[in-house]
Amino acid sequence: MTNNLQSLVSLRTIAQEDGYIPGEALSAIETVVTFVLIPIVLFFVIALLSWVSTGERKKKKSSSITSIE
Repeated sequence: MTNNLQSLVSLRTIAQEDGYIPGEALSAIETVVTFVLIPIVLFFVIALLSWVSTGERKKKKSSSITSIE
């Protein structure tokens, strides 16, 4: 068991680059905000901008070229 744990720890250190200094871990709230709330808000902002830009335009008066009365 101890041998497996040591090999797992050594395997983890092999994957790290030279000079790698890990930063502080994210809290649960920071993780949810970063990976859930921000993407959802961005999705709705982009969807809203898309909806507004493709909304109905004011109808122009009919032209004698395009319609016959």
